[in-house]
Amino acid sequence: MTQRIFIKNKLFKELSASDYKKFKDSIFANTKDTLTRIGKRSLQFSPATIEATTSPQIQDNWAPSIYVFTNSKGNLTIQLPNTNTKRYSLFIYDGKLLLHNITNLKEDYWIIEKSNFYHSGWYDFELYCNGELLERNKFLLH
Repeated sequence: MTQRIFIKNKLFKELSASDYKKFKDSIFANTKDTLTRIGKRSLQFSPATIEATTSPQIQDNWAPSIYVFTNSKGNLTIQLPNTNTKRYSLFIYDGKLLLHNITNLKEDYWIIEKSNFYHSGWYDFELYCNGELLERNKFLLH
């Protein structure tokens, strides 16, 4: 059974059942680019609108960490105060996947080579001090 996709009330495309299954998650998840059912075999496609004001706000909200950052060679640098009296833990994520779990950091200054990561790009991290969240941020590896 085919599904018809409409954009602004004009037929855009007809999808086979197997092709439709690739896109049906947008109906349930209501993603920014979404398909909305308008009939038994008809769907309305609503593309996301990108506003010029959205992009600069996202960039302005991010601030680099003073503890976890990349150096001039592109390697990850960890610089922590008072490691002799405080217990630090660092969790590094690639999306939802936990890549590195570094606990009980005893040195004030660490460098982790970028070869220890799967790819270049953004990585999220959580830094804990004495079991309490100190910072949740991200860093960019080139």
